[in-house]
Amino acid sequence: MTALAPSILTVSSAARTSTRSERLRPLVERISARIAASCDEIAIFPSAEAALDAAARAFVRGRRTAIVRPAGDAFAARCTVEAASLVDVSAEPGDLSTIAAAARDAQTVALSSPIRGGNGRLLPATLAPRELLQLRSRAPRPLIVLDLLDEEFARTPLTQPALLLPGTVLIRGFGDAWLRAGAAAIAPLAFIAGPRELIAPLANAPLAADAADESTLIRAACADLDLPGIDRAVRRVAEGG
Repeated sequence: MTALAPSILTVSSAARTSTRSERLRPLVERISARIAASCDEIAIFPSAEAALDAAARAFVRGRRTAIVRPAGDAFAARCTVEAASLVDVSAEPGDLSTIAAAARDAQTVALSSPIRGGNGRLLPATLAPRELLQLRSRAPRPLIVLDLLDEEFARTPLTQPALLLPGTVLIRGFGDAWLRAGAAAIAPLAFIAGPRELIAPLANAPLAADAADESTLIRAACADLDLPGIDRAVRRVAEGG
């Protein structure tokens, strides 16, 4: 059997990537529009676990990392495994001085805000939007990674201010609130958003086992995002939860 020339393999791989990008584009466009980001500023994953794994590998692995606690358990566990060295920073809500002092000596700062405990209780946000902006001003060098998987339950969301900051990425999901609101297809999915130079190395992960199943999931997820009144329904679930 004659081996395929490298150039043919490269073209074939590029074609598959292009085809898949086109398949994902309707979903990418909808999510990007929801958070006021560009399409090349997000990467989509089949689950929150997959997004957390990718974020830990890309932004925590081999780096001096300050993790601000309380923190999401899944996020904290991955930081513990991947970081070259880990500094635990215990901070009360709004304790900007403590967080900024630790951040100045770190390469990555990991924040979770807000956090839902195992009993569903919502812990207060670590930083308000204005304080997040101040943190970047006081500690301009480290990469800031925000675990915002429970942001649907936040009183003061951080997504929009985070997207305005250089060197800042966020992990978002849809999750339980969307599932309970009747959007079962989009509920398992998650995404990482941030500056395009940080997101570009994160290839969109396969959302299903094969192209046909992925196409079906993408159509269903888009339909969920287009449901009339879905945002009000999600908010009602979050406020009741």
